[in-house]
Parts: sequence; structure tokens; C-alpha cells
Amino acid sequence: MSNEGPHSPGAVPNQDCGTAASPQVTTPDGYVEFAALPDGRHRLTLRPNSQALYIPRPSCETSFPVDLVRFIADRIPFAWICESIARHEDPAYVAQVLSHQVFSYFSPSAFAGKRVLDFGCGSGASTFHLAGMLPEAEIIGVELNAISVEIAGKIAGYRARPNVRFLRSPSGESLPPDLGQFDFIMFSAVYEHLLPAERKIVMPLLWRTLVPGGVLFINQTPHRYFPYEHHSTKLWLINYMPDSLAHRLARRYARHNPELNRSGSWNDLLRGGIRGGTEGEIIRNLLADDRGGKAVILQPTQNGLRDRADYWLSCTSAGRMRSLKKMLAALFRITDRLWGTVPSINIDVVIRKMTPGKMSVTAR
Repeated sequence: MSNEGPHSPGAVPNQDCGTAASPQVTTPDGYVEFAALPDGRHRLTLRPNSQALYIPRPSCETSFPVDLVRFIADRIPFAWICESIARHEDPAYVAQVLSHQVFSYFSPSAFAGKRVLDFGCGSGASTFHLAGMLPEAEIIGVELNAISVEIAGKIAGYRARPNVRFLRSPSGESLPPDLGQFDFIMFSAVYEHLLPAERKIVMPLLWRTLVPGGVLFINQTPHRYFPYEHHSTKLWLINYMPDSLAHRLARRYARHNPELNRSGSWNDLLRGGIRGGTEGEIIRNLLADDRGGKAVILQPTQNGLRDRADYWLSCTSAGRMRSLKKMLAALFRITDRLWGTVPSINIDVVIRKMTPGKMSVTAR
């Protein structure tokens, strides 16, 4: 399930419009301006034809060559070019989230010789980051969107990661054939984009691919009941409203990503991630057809962390309102112990597949 923006069916091949020293990549909706940086990289700036076009990230820095940028620009909407490239290139974006979560729970040696599934990998940003972090593991990226898989394959030629390969899912409710078993599964900003019906089908399928003792990582998924819906609409309290009312309010008041939020189809907003998820829902879906198994929420034990409340606090900035954040962490420690949830703005949860009668010392 790609999380990098929808495909634009009207795209046409790009052409260079500048000199070799200052190339440009042109699309029907605008052009990508290149500015050389001292380290040999480029700063890309999106110059739209219409100032009304919603652009989530108007600029980014990249080491990608011009031909690779052109290849990407030919296949995704103009507005999402820098957002997509930044997922691969900005170390403070996807890479930072993945490394912090993974190494808060496990040491790098725990992944040696293991198989890792990066489900819903999009164009492979999370997959390549995992491959760099875990060079002794085999990383398989699985994605539904054919265009994203094509882009991932092209970037693979540039990245040259020998422990990575990509497969395409045949549908939103099935997995590639002969996928095999995995020790770890990563959901990086993916769960929220699965439709409710897909969650009930594909989550049990993925659960069956996990070996006993295997682990599922979920991160960057909005919490279904956090007061502020930051992912799709940036509206307050909409998470507490019935679907029909939430849809009407999103269509009328959402200024973030208006093309998505003005859709007359509620499924479009669900696909965009408006409803997020909860730990309880995730576990119920995982165990939908595995009544004898156990899904156990793990607590982080690396880098001096004691529990998920510590982990949440470690993800926040160290200076501003630190006392308030420590109070929230104490509250989250209580909610996690009582109800198995940390109701912060995003869900960051790690779940182990346990066989009946066996429990992990790191599990809650």
C-alpha cells in the first residue's frame, strides 16, 4: 500500500529545459528546478503552474541523478515529487523513525540472518533504510501499487543494496505467492491506509507469515482517538464524530490536502488515512482467524528505556514544555498498563507473536 501520493494518469514524458549546469525537469503541472550544492547533491524546488496546487513538500535535497528524478517525476503527481524523494533522502524523515523504533527494542545483532518484510513499502524508502540499518538481514519490500514498485526497482539500481528485493501484491486483500516466513514485519506509515475490510483480511494473512516469536513493528499511524486529526484533515475532535459527520466536516473545513478531503467518497478519505487505528483494533485483526495464538505488546528495553511511555518521551524534543511531557509520559504509563494503549498522536507499537503458554520477558 503506497503512502506516497496517488498516481497521476495525465503525466507525459519530461524534457530538459535548462543547461547541463542547471537542469530542469518539466511536467504538465510545473517544473522541478535544480540547484547544485557544494557536496555534489542538488536542492530540488517545485515550481507549479498554479499557485493553488496543494504541495505537501515544495523542496528537498537529493543525491539522485537527474535521470532518476525525471523517472520519478514521470510517474507520480507533480505535487508529491519532493515528498517522495525526501522519504529516501532526508535522514530526519523515515530513516530516523525506523532506526529509533527498531533499536529501542532490539540490538542490531538480533537481525543477523533474519528475514524482514516491509509491507506497503511504496517506492522503497523504508525498505532501503532497513537494508542499510540491517545489512545481515534479508529485506523484502511488498507493495500493491505497480508504479511504486517500478520506481523502487529503478532506485534499487542506484542504491545497489544486495539484501533487498521487491514484490507486488496481486490485490489489497492478498499477498504475493510463495512469500515465505518472516522473523520481522514492518508497517511504516501503512496501517492507516488500509481500508477496514482490507485490515480484517490482510492482517491475519501477514500474521500467518510471522514465525512463532516473530515481531510486527507499526509506526507513524495516527491514533484513532487522539483529539487532533493531524494526518489528513488537521481538524480538532473529528476523530470522535460519526463517519457521516466527519466526512461532511472534512469536505467543508479541511484546508490540508483539499483534493483528497473534498472527495465525495468516504472510502477515499479512509484510504488517505483519516481514521488511523488503535492497538486493540490491530491485535483483534491479527488474531481474527488465530484464536489459539497470542499477540503481545512488547516494551522497549534498549538504550536505557524501560517502557513505551519512556519511548514516547524519547521521541519528543528535549527542551520545550519538558515538564508537561514528563507528566504526559506518566499518564501514558498508566494507560498502557491498564488498557494496553499509549493514546499519543501516533501509534508506535511492537507486537510479538507468541505460541500458547509461552511469554517473553520483554513482553507486557
